[in-house]
Amino acid sequence: MAETPATPAKRGRKPAAEKPVKAKIAKAKADVTAASAEIKASARKAASKANARLSEQVVPIKAQATEKARVASEAIRSIDWKAQIEPIREQAGKTAKSAAVIAKDKTGTAMQSLAKLISDTANTVDAKLGPQYGDYARQAAQSVAGAADTLDSKDVDQLMTEARDFVRKSPAVAIGAAAVVGYVLMRLAKGSDE
Repeated sequence: MAETPATPAKRGRKPAAEKPVKAKIAKAKADVTAASAEIKASARKAASKANARLSEQVVPIKAQATEKARVASEAIRSIDWKAQIEPIREQAGKTAKSAAVIAKDKTGTAMQSLAKLISDTANTVDAKLGPQYGDYARQAAQSVAGAADTLDSKDVDQLMTEARDFVRKSPAVAIGAAAVVGYVLMRLAKGSDE
């Protein structure tokens, strides 16, 4: 017979040499899995020990911090804030009253000066506009001078009491008057700075 070429190997079969390689790969996978499990177990054990050590160190520090916070809280609660604030309030009241007295004196002086200025210009108004308008100027000067005298004769506490009563009786007029007085005081303060 003639020689026939070698028949090709069937497709589904694997050569016998491949079986030991697969066994080696399976064994290597098993070894890697076992080694991985050992590494994970030792890592968990090390983490557990580290957590235990850390916990041992943190617990006393936490206890100290808690104690210091409690002591600080008690110290804050023990302070008599009203007693601490009272001298400051008294000092602020004295300073405000002193400023009010100074402002009252300056306002009285300014009003007297304004009354004198209006009175001095009354003669000029007589000459240029007529005696009737000069009389109006003199009456205005007398009213301003009377208000200045009233302001000078009263102390700050009396003025504050009268102001409170006035505001309670007619708040709309009080707001308008406050705006006018504020404007006048601003102008007086600007004039004294220059």
